Amino acid sequence: MKRISILLIALLTLVVSACGSNEASASASQSDAPESQAASAEPTESTAPESSEASGSAAAIPSFDMNGDPELASRIPDTVGGEPLQVQSFRGDAFMAGGGSDPAFDAFLDSVGAELEDVSVAFGGAASGLTVGAFRILGASEDDLEREFIAASEEAGDVSDLEEASIAGKDIWTATDPSAETGMSVFLYTKDDTVYFLTGTEEQVTEILAALP
Repeated sequence: MKRISILLIALLTLVVSACGSNEASASASQSDAPESQAASAEPTESTAPESSEASGSAAAIPSFDMNGDPELASRIPDTVGGEPLQVQSFRGDAFMAGGGSDPAFDAFLDSVGAELEDVSVAFGGAASGLTVGAFRILGASEDDLEREFIAASEEAGDVSDLEEASIAGKDIWTATDPSAETGMSVFLYTKDDTVYFLTGTEEQVTEILAALP
């Protein structure tokens, strides 16, 4: 799909910003090194592989925790239809120093009386195009969270013409992909302080919903 949710993109923007800031700082530190130090670090046959490995490890260190809410991530099954799902999670407060926010996301938080530190997100996908995400807003009521999430998503054009349905014994909202880029549908399900959004076939979504609380 062109977009899953304006709210998810808002948080992922903070992830990218945090990564970019970290990489920029690392690059600046390397470029500021004295010439004499750079000359003395000239690789030899014995030191080049070790230096390369160390450099790669430093660049791979993330500036945020992608296992920020393991309990939330564990609600999403590891496989769907035999296909593995790669699931990661993070907390909103990990990006409070990330240098900015998104007005649409700020407005959403205000509408449910929450702060960035109340937020955690888990998301994953599979090669078939299936995507699943979960927004957890600590302290938010189920009714408020569902209403405001849908309103924000509709305003952003992420979903339209939502219809109520029941799948795997759960009351959900569903709509076709408004971007018309896939043959998949959008499914929204809210439980307690968490809203789940999924794109995929009804068979895939049924399997996931059956595993959710």
